[in-house]
Amino acid sequence: MKRTKSGLLQVDIDKNNLNLPEYKETYCDVHFDKLKTAGFDSTALPDHAETAGPIMLENANGVIKLVNIHVHRLKDNSGVAIFASIVHAVVDEAGFSTFMKRWSTICKLMASDGLLASIPKQSISNNRADIGECLPKSRTLPGSRLDTLRVQGGVLSRWIARMSPQLRGKLFSALGGLFASADSHYFISRQMLNQFRSTIDEFIPEKQQISDNDIIMTLLSIVTARSLGTPQAQCPTGKRIARARSAVGRMLGKPPKLFGTIIAVSMRPRCQQLVDSGYCGNAVVPLAVSSLLSELQTPVTPDLLAKVAVKIRNEVDAVDADYIGQVVDLVNQVPDYYLRPMLYNTQYTKTAFATNLSSMGWYEIDFGGGAPEWVSFKEGSFASAAVILPAPPSLDGYMVHMMVPKKLDKYFRKSRLWTSNAELVR
Repeated sequence: MKRTKSGLLQVDIDKNNLNLPEYKETYCDVHFDKLKTAGFDSTALPDHAETAGPIMLENANGVIKLVNIHVHRLKDNSGVAIFASIVHAVVDEAGFSTFMKRWSTICKLMASDGLLASIPKQSISNNRADIGECLPKSRTLPGSRLDTLRVQGGVLSRWIARMSPQLRGKLFSALGGLFASADSHYFISRQMLNQFRSTIDEFIPEKQQISDNDIIMTLLSIVTARSLGTPQAQCPTGKRIARARSAVGRMLGKPPKLFGTIIAVSMRPRCQQLVDSGYCGNAVVPLAVSSLLSELQTPVTPDLLAKVAVKIRNEVDAVDADYIGQVVDLVNQVPDYYLRPMLYNTQYTKTAFATNLSSMGWYEIDFGGGAPEWVSFKEGSFASAAVILPAPPSLDGYMVHMMVPKKLDKYFRKSRLWTSNAELVR
């Protein structure tokens, strides 16, 4: 991992000194049944079990390994717990899934004394130039949709962006304790999703499609926005003060408070060439869906739920090759752009970030002992985010892994809108 003079991250490949995975294997005195009873909470494992974490850290030899694997063989050979991480600058969830599936396929074949030559060849690519090949050569000028991704930079973000990956990893690791999040896992069933659709159906335009992800993002957005308080929760005097402040703000030309729904959007469905080439690199762009904070804080009605869901769907559908090209240009021109929202004020009063990894076939990863019983992110991987994952095969629906500040976590646990649609697992 190297940093170019402009500040961009670069992966150099030395065929004579390949960056091979950091692989650890540990025998621990914890039985699979105990881990299952604990809801597959990794804290049930020995201390320091999660050596494959979310931050790029150098190993004892001062090298950042692009792939880190830690396998725990459980007591009485009752099962295994696998922690795995790959540097996000190199791959995204699709590349990570491809790696895990290929590795498990090889292991399963070896366990049955099969021939490796019998595994079908698979074409993959990590050449970032593949992205440029499927983007329009001439792009329109960035519009207002891209303005939401632009945050005024400063010395601090440029300084961190130009750090070596090793030094930046140490800095983020040291600061990680200051942004500790609470972890909660929720199950959203297929039955609930169907009920939600029937509730908002009459308010959805004809032929408008609403996905499961749109529904989950709608719930996340509204509940997060309402965690700041609602006009209905204020006393009469508080309401009058709030209205007066709003009126003064309008007279002074002060912009209204905005809420941002931040969604990680995959390029692949929008760039067929990436699918054809088997591109496994990072092919994700951010999308910010802006809403009036005051609107999300109004009484929850089917009409409001429908409006938010439709807006999210339309914004996601509008992500095309031109938008992706503009984001790629922005990243290349502003190496510290991804740091700026973490360090400086944005136009949003509050945001909700989520990434949907439910279509990657995690429960198809079989090393020879059967499909996994639980797949999730490492606790504390994000300071504030929701990760949408498939539910275990025995359940029909989704698991939502919430990693948010403790105060917000408590609000979600008490929110009637959220708890009537999502079941707390642990």
